[in-house]
Amino acid sequence: MVEEWVVCQKQWIYLENIFAAPDIKKQLPSESIRFECVNTFFKQLMTRTQKSSNAMKIIKNYPFLLDQLKANNEILDDIQKKLENYLESKRIVFPRFYFLSNDELLEILANSQNIDVIQQHLKTCFDNLVRLDIAELDITAMYSNEGERVPFAKTQKARGLVEVWLDVVQGEMRNTLQKLLKQGLNDYAMTERKQWVLTHFGQVVATVAQI
Repeated sequence: MVEEWVVCQKQWIYLENIFAAPDIKKQLPSESIRFECVNTFFKQLMTRTQKSSNAMKIIKNYPFLLDQLKANNEILDDIQKKLENYLESKRIVFPRFYFLSNDELLEILANSQNIDVIQQHLKTCFDNLVRLDIAELDITAMYSNEGERVPFAKTQKARGLVEVWLDVVQGEMRNTLQKLLKQGLNDYAMTERKQWVLTHFGQVVATVAQI
């Protein structure tokens, strides 16, 4: 009994914060409804427990409690599996999400309309990228840890599913850097080295100088 109760409590504590987020409820409607049923059961159980701290009395008054705990634990296990499948589907679309823990990814998905929250995790997804230049959903540039701003060749939009627009932004990063590297390589032979270094972005200089 106690073991099942503790398992239920641990899973409930973890999932409660997740399914409190409107974005998660919207994307996992079935699991959200099922969790709400468990949530109601567990809160009622704890309310009764608070009123009567005698464990034996609670067990005596609710003879089917063990079966209820087991049934709800099975539901929570299944919800957990569905949640992991959901996270995996996001990582398949944008593989850099594999660099994030489940909790970090859930924070992004639960705040998919909050650009500031998403920005906090960019440095984990991308090496030496600390933030994007975003104004009214227009993504125009990226910033390195050293504060260097690299403008994108084409403005992108922070709109729709977060994993989709981040993947589009990643493509624009590559496109922009390819153009900058080509320009840097063309200028290398025609410009005095010191001036060339000062003219081009750090990643361009570091890459072209080794060609």
